[in-house]
Amino acid sequence: MNGLPLSNMAKKESDKKIRRSKEKNGGTIGTPTFPYSTKTKSLRKFLEMAPGRPKPPKITTDTLKVWGFRDANDASMLRVLKELQLLSPGGEPTDYYVAFMTQGTGPEALGQRIKIVYEKLFQNVTSPEKASNEELQNFFNIHSGGGEKTIKYQIETFKALADHASFNDAGADIKKSGSLTGKISSGSGFKQEPDIRVDLHIHLPEGGSKSDYESIIENIAKHLYGRDL
Repeated sequence: MNGLPLSNMAKKESDKKIRRSKEKNGGTIGTPTFPYSTKTKSLRKFLEMAPGRPKPPKITTDTLKVWGFRDANDASMLRVLKELQLLSPGGEPTDYYVAFMTQGTGPEALGQRIKIVYEKLFQNVTSPEKASNEELQNFFNIHSGGGEKTIKYQIETFKALADHASFNDAGADIKKSGSLTGKISSGSGFKQEPDIRVDLHIHLPEGGSKSDYESIIENIAKHLYGRDL
């Protein structure tokens, strides 16, 4: 029967064997584009607890064990933190890690790093932190490599990160508050103008008549306010 096409059942079984083989060899079909942890539950726990702990010189598998992460798969979160540049390649906490630890602004700092690492995602999906599983699945299937299991890990890792981050626009917050907290360049696109108070001091000449003074006031009103009194 050589040369005959496979039946549908045989083809499906063949596809399953190929998929299992690929997953057995790292679960990749192509190279995964985005970082992922195989233990996203532990990643979430780490993101919750890290801001409240002292900054260690290095964060390694030994550090994770001291912090209660003893599963062998817990170490996979380190590659995610390194990809976000919260940790250096050697495991040292970076300035981004310190910014993430800062109370009040930590979620925004993490959000900025996420937007950089997942730039293509934010370009293609509106508010991906709020996107449905179907939307994320469609994006990662097209724009990332990896088998089904690896794709799933990439999506779950993004969601874990996004749940501990804030993606608020600082400019929008300024506009909402109605206040300015610094210099804004002319090219920033910022529309709101600060309130301006002008104090006008008029020195009237001595010995002038009432009509002279009235004429001065009328000229000031005309030139400053564009109207006649």
